[in-house]
Amino acid sequence: MKTFFFTLFISFAFISFGQDAMYEICPIKNAQKVPSATVYNLSGKTIDLKEHIGDKPTIVVFYRGGWCPYCMRHLSALGEIKDSIDAMGFELIGVTPDDYSKLDTSVTRSGAMDYTLLSDKDANAMEAFGIGWKVNEELYTKYKNEYNMDLEWWSGNTTHVLPVPSVFIIKDGIIQYQHVDPNYTKRLSPEILMAFLKALK
Repeated sequence: MKTFFFTLFISFAFISFGQDAMYEICPIKNAQKVPSATVYNLSGKTIDLKEHIGDKPTIVVFYRGGWCPYCMRHLSALGEIKDSIDAMGFELIGVTPDDYSKLDTSVTRSGAMDYTLLSDKDANAMEAFGIGWKVNEELYTKYKNEYNMDLEWWSGNTTHVLPVPSVFIIKDGIIQYQHVDPNYTKRLSPEILMAFLKALK
């Protein structure tokens, strides 16, 4: 019950104090090449996301952080079909603005133990994919003081940038499909994701 009310409060905060910025993003388009972006792995080593993906069929899921219940449920739902994703030859990658030292929280809360999780704490990948938006000071303060959810603690910096939750399907280094929705409660379902993967085979 407490989790339900926390989720309700967080939802109300975004609806009441939401910013136009999240609706003004310009995501990378289908048929474009995967952009280069420096991110961090679990041990804090920097890697180039484009080089990591290479020509491998890949699903990149941008999520807001280990603090977001919607994100954790989405990662968990995708984790339930990971065997099917693997069987189709795709790698599943989760990218978050959380600092790499906080990635274990995502693993614990979502059960996404088989994921490749990467930290985009410097917002490089969010910017390159065109899905990052800056939380204004009013909303940042409200999160921190009223909900005990400090974006600076989670990311380890003061950028206050979050991604619009997104899923990019990549093959041969090219964006084949993207699902980007500023309404963070709406996520790409496992069923629809599998349908797109089958269409690419």
